[in-house]
Amino acid sequence: MLKEFEQIVGQQMSLSFIRFLEEIGPDARTQRISIVIAAVLKYALDLLPAHCEEGSLGEALLVISEEPYLVNEQSEEVARLEELIDTLCEKAGMQNSRATSKGMPYTIAEGAIAEFTNWYAMPWEDYV
Repeated sequence: MLKEFEQIVGQQMSLSFIRFLEEIGPDARTQRISIVIAAVLKYALDLLPAHCEEGSLGEALLVISEEPYLVNEQSEEVARLEELIDTLCEKAGMQNSRATSKGMPYTIAEGAIAEFTNWYAMPWEDYV
């Protein structure tokens, strides 16, 4: 999955993202890391052509950005993004899987994908 990510953003940029996560990740709170990783996903999305190969990471980014409801359905596209995020976390020396103080499991990937799908959401505009 990392090779495919490198093909999208470039090897140097991929290494820079991982190095950045290595520096800030281990001590950062999950909600903050999730936003950083969502920004990485958004950057990759912006570099994609209009059409990507079926079953690719690029296709997953496009599909999830256009059809965010698929996140709730645990689609193949979500699984691809989770795999990428898990790999980025592992390379950066972070644990993707975590638990709340009450023992409830969650992942950085869940938060990052939620932030990615809501990148342009401004709920306060709904009240105007």
